[in-house]
Amino acid sequence: MSGIAGHSFLRLERIASGRAGIALVGAWAFAEAIAWPIIPDVAIGLLALVAPRRALVLFAFLVAGALAGTAVLYALTLAAPDAVEAMLLALPGISDSTLAAANQTVAAGNPTSIALVGPGTPLKVYTFAWATGPATPLALAVGAVLNRITRIGPGLLVLAALGWFAPGFLRRHDRLVLAVYAAAYVVLYALYWR
Repeated sequence: MSGIAGHSFLRLERIASGRAGIALVGAWAFAEAIAWPIIPDVAIGLLALVAPRRALVLFAFLVAGALAGTAVLYALTLAAPDAVEAMLLALPGISDSTLAAANQTVAAGNPTSIALVGPGTPLKVYTFAWATGPATPLALAVGAVLNRITRIGPGLLVLAALGWFAPGFLRRHDRLVLAVYAAAYVVLYALYWR
């Protein structure tokens, strides 16, 4: 292990292996499903990289947190759609055209319509569109689960596999790994929010 970052990897592994990791990804997914602008992939991906055996457990809690956040935002939208719309439009990366596209996507009420691979429309935008459109909570819940599986699952599997097959390399180059991981998300958000 090299220096401070080596200790960081050990701390991250302890977090991933305990209740703190579950709480972190669940709370992050909950907040992101309502208003937090940074995807939970940031946290769960790093935890899966350092503790790949925990990836499925962490992902299950991420999905549970996302469902809880989706339910809260759905209820808030039914109660105060104008306030929720204003909140969403104040977030980076969300515009009137994002909301209009999401409304069109969910218009038929098909849960698979919000399943997507890679970056795209935030789940909170689909939740708002669902609550102001077809208003079918069960279909939204199914769609939210599918969205988390297809949107987060592939990247999570890649990072967990990397952590599983190359733990020695990752730990020997921990500073580089953490720097590349952080830089990748900084670049992603710089491009997404511009």
